[in-house]
Amino acid sequence: MDWSDIQFWFGFLILFCGLSLHRIGPAFKRSNFGKPLLFLGFVLIFLPSGDLSSIEHDLFIFMADNVPWIFLSLSGIYFVLYGSQIYWENINSIKIIGILLLLSSWVYFLVFISKSFDADLSLIFANLFGMLITLIYLIWLIKFIESRTPKVEESLPLSDSEKKYVKSILKRNLGGNKDED
Repeated sequence: MDWSDIQFWFGFLILFCGLSLHRIGPAFKRSNFGKPLLFLGFVLIFLPSGDLSSIEHDLFIFMADNVPWIFLSLSGIYFVLYGSQIYWENINSIKIIGILLLLSSWVYFLVFISKSFDADLSLIFANLFGMLITLIYLIWLIKFIESRTPKVEESLPLSDSEKKYVKSILKRNLGGNKDED
């Protein structure tokens, strides 16, 4: 195993570490390291320092060929999920952009990537069937998680003592008008 091979696999390790750190959320200071580690992992994977061995080279070529449509697909999924109903707000324009990116990723896949299969229709249909099953599973998983999330009930209005307390805090912190009470 050459140094470039070690760099290649270490890039995957750094990529997954960055993904894990990014997913722990903004409440933890460690999440600030997630995006730089993701970027470093991509750099280590896609900019090898030398010639890769045969297996790593084949994987590198396969990944490089699939990066454009995977990027379009992941961007589309992100925009569709971002534009979906969160706290009872829909952002339809972002959802439409996401759907267009998803459609363009399918077109890119069918036009460019399917040509590399040397017209082996069974392999193309097997890939499309796998993508369809994955998409159905993803939709089912999102629906399942959303159905398990309890609806947030509206809270009761503030009592008079709570209103006075909030006013006093705001006056202290924002320096409100002293004459008003």
